[in-house]
Amino acid sequence: MKKFLLGTAALFAMPVAAAHAQSSPIAPTPGAYFGIETGLNWLLTNGSYQSQTGYALGGKLGYDFVGPRVELEGMYRNNISSGWVNFPGAISYVNGQINQFALMGNALYDFTPGAKFVPYVGAGIGVAFIDPSVSAGCTMCSTQFAYQAIGGIGYNAAPNVRFNLETRYYGTTNGNSYSNNDISLLVGATYKFGVSQ
Repeated sequence: MKKFLLGTAALFAMPVAAAHAQSSPIAPTPGAYFGIETGLNWLLTNGSYQSQTGYALGGKLGYDFVGPRVELEGMYRNNISSGWVNFPGAISYVNGQINQFALMGNALYDFTPGAKFVPYVGAGIGVAFIDPSVSAGCTMCSTQFAYQAIGGIGYNAAPNVRFNLETRYYGTTNGNSYSNNDISLLVGATYKFGVSQ
């Protein structure tokens, strides 16, 4: 009788165990990955400059240590802006755009790397090439030190595929005609090499 009860319990437990296995977290593994990201960029209004909502587009290569991650990232940002520009001999109100390209080294940390949803934080430093004003004729000709703070949440769609939603504060040293402070809202996807699906 005891064996029968144990066998019956085992039969009922099998579907439960199988369902639990399907919903269990992904086993995280270290590895290299690449990713793409895009979204909205807000160049914060300062001085005489007014900027419209712009866009950001970038890519990255990284290595996941399971928890800590490091990345090398390139990001382009564009905002339509207007403001007073001090031309030689005259000051004029002009409409134009501010372009930025930043090459950043990022360090990040995933709090629950094996779960479906992965909150993370990070920071980065690097070099930026920016427009010194909204005037034409000098596109990304000003080289500046760049820095950023990152916060977001990832979704592990598969052991080697992840989707991310994140926000960033990004800034550089003196942008000449404006103080360069940006807020970005980005969506992205990463693919990890050498992980079986």
